[in-house]
Amino acid sequence: MDIKDTALKYLASRARTSGEMRTRLLEKGFEAEEIQQVIKQLEGLHYLDDADYCARYFDYAFGKGKGTLRVKRELEEKGVDREVIQIALEDYEGAQTELERAKLQAAKIAEGRLPDQKLMGKIGRRLTALGYSSDIVYQVIGAYMREQGQ
Repeated sequence: MDIKDTALKYLASRARTSGEMRTRLLEKGFEAEEIQQVIKQLEGLHYLDDADYCARYFDYAFGKGKGTLRVKRELEEKGVDREVIQIALEDYEGAQTELERAKLQAAKIAEGRLPDQKLMGKIGRRLTALGYSSDIVYQVIGAYMREQGQ
């Protein structure tokens, strides 16, 4: 099987990043130079588009309640360049801010319960696990306590 067939077969199931494609083709034993040529061709045809992949991934990940730090890390693990991630994030950020997404997650966790130390700890741990920065976590907990009259 030639490199183009292998690359297209890998793309058939879902969108991939250039980094994922590079890794896959290296695992299959192809040479770095021919891998780079195929990646450039696929990018030219928009079969590989890391910026578009980021935008789609933001929709998915933010819809799952993940924070920006975690999403950036996941995209970097998929081989997307940090600069591409940052530009895509700046383009994306118009719809809903990080703080608003974190507040929605806190409301889901609280489920109408009155805030106490145990609940605030649970919210803080969950938001941190979802990849929200400590600044956002503290803002959400403070806002949640103020809204609930604490």
